[in-house]
Amino acid sequence: MAKVTFTVNELHASDPGLARELESEISSAAERSDPRPSLDCRILVDRDLEGRPARVRVQFERPGWVKSFGVSLKQPLRDVRQAAEGVLGSR
Repeated sequence: MAKVTFTVNELHASDPGLARELESEISSAAERSDPRPSLDCRILVDRDLEGRPARVRVQFERPGWVKSFGVSLKQPLRDVRQAAEGVLGSR
């Protein structure tokens, strides 16, 4: 069960509620999928042509190890959890 430390979450600036929900989904996925004790996570925002948040890129990091995935903000939050479980399960 990995404890996730969110080192960056760019979504906090534009939508703090959604940022917290994403962190919760990612933490839940890590608890289920990763037996190692700790994991750093960065949530980066990709914007559309009008400057609105459109996608997030999620990066998991440990020394010597990085995994990432991207998700549209139009997708349901459960897709974030499923993608995180997939990435963490593919150690």
